[in-house]
Amino acid sequence: MSSSKRRFAMKGQRCLGQTVLLGLAITLVIPSAAMAGTLHPQLLATAGYGITPPSLARTANGTLHLVFETNTSWGNSANGVSALSISPSGQVGPLEQALNWNNSGGSPNGIPGLAVLPGGSLEATFGGSPSGVDGPWGISSSDGGVTWSAPVNVGSGSMGFGDSYVPLAVSNGTPVLVAGCCGGIVIQQGFGTGAPTYQLTNSSDNAAGETGLAVDAATGAAVAGWGSNAGSGGLWLQQAAPTEGSAEKMPVPSQYGTGVSVILAGRDSGPGVFAAYPGNYATTTHMRLLRYGGGSVAVGSVKGLHANAWGVATGNDGRIWVIWSGEINGKGIIAATRSNKAVTRFEPIQRHASNWSSLFTLSGDGRLGPLDLLIGGLPAVKTGQAAGGIYYARILPELSDAVSVKDLGGGKFALKVKVTDAGDPVSGATASAQGHSHKTNPSGIAKITVSGSAGQHVTVTVTAPGYRPLKASIKL
Repeated sequence: MSSSKRRFAMKGQRCLGQTVLLGLAITLVIPSAAMAGTLHPQLLATAGYGITPPSLARTANGTLHLVFETNTSWGNSANGVSALSISPSGQVGPLEQALNWNNSGGSPNGIPGLAVLPGGSLEATFGGSPSGVDGPWGISSSDGGVTWSAPVNVGSGSMGFGDSYVPLAVSNGTPVLVAGCCGGIVIQQGFGTGAPTYQLTNSSDNAAGETGLAVDAATGAAVAGWGSNAGSGGLWLQQAAPTEGSAEKMPVPSQYGTGVSVILAGRDSGPGVFAAYPGNYATTTHMRLLRYGGGSVAVGSVKGLHANAWGVATGNDGRIWVIWSGEINGKGIIAATRSNKAVTRFEPIQRHASNWSSLFTLSGDGRLGPLDLLIGGLPAVKTGQAAGGIYYARILPELSDAVSVKDLGGGKFALKVKVTDAGDPVSGATASAQGHSHKTNPSGIAKITVSGSAGQHVTVTVTAPGYRPLKASIKL
């Protein structure tokens, strides 16, 4: 690769290969990972060093809400549940102590779940045994997370949720809770005494935890995920509500079991609940995306990058984000990419330098287009004390382009720019060259006429709201 093209790549722009067919020069994107720079995430909270992910829910106004456990042993001022919100523009709101159990005979146990209930209120659920009463417990907010109710025991009375992560989702209008308990995975549909409560069929796990929960937007079915140490261990997915589905073991190396947080994501529209997974750490750098009950699709790889942590996030228009992290030559990298609308192929993989001594979890939400990324871990610093906890960063999706050049004679050249997002045409993007700009049509195509001579290079810039800019050097 030439030095000029290398500079383009380091700025997160495409490295381009060129061929000539019958006098028509066509410049194509070579799919590869682009170094997008260094992430500078914002510390949200010193919560358990970020070992477990926060729970997320986005309300109808576009605000992203988070809840997570706090504990005085982690340097927090209270045992309980904290909450905060992130605006559609990425502005982080104040940290709220949604629940303080310092003087209430106990503390939450594990990580709370969070969901928007059908009426629009926020509900957070968690395990724990204050005053010896086993949950699950719930707190609610009807003002967008500014104030929260006192804790209420929302358990069915037939099976307790004493520990573990208690994620919450809404399946066809009914709240669904899931937790690792009592030798397996416990499901509860609805709140309060008499709510249906049962164990999933894989109840021989004998130590199951790090549970995840997501909803299939097409069917409303809730799918649970968890890590198990039964047998050789492993990660499992299973439909939990409204009916029990078949258990599906993820095709990951046997060392992954309890201790690995299972991050799940459903699409914002269309069928499917998804989980990412790596190949064997020692032999492959490839990532794949598993659809519960529907096989898997290749995500891609970054040369030399073996995944230590990974996750998925719901995107817009049916898309799914995949995020993973590791090291290349001792330097931390966070990789991210987003699928097309059909979840069959992916954008070019972005590489973001990250300076972390320990990175445990990657999760987030991309329903607005950009990925609101939540990172759990402990940054590495040369001096001073690093704060371990939950961090936030925003990643914009990637564009791709293909440019054909036609010599019109008289020093004029016609550029045909096709702009895509993981293969989907992007309408309304702006393609610019030599001061001329045109919008792409519904097929993702814009046409520009430029002046020059054969062999001359022209810079083409492509921009679109919500995407990272794309710049390429085109040979006439």
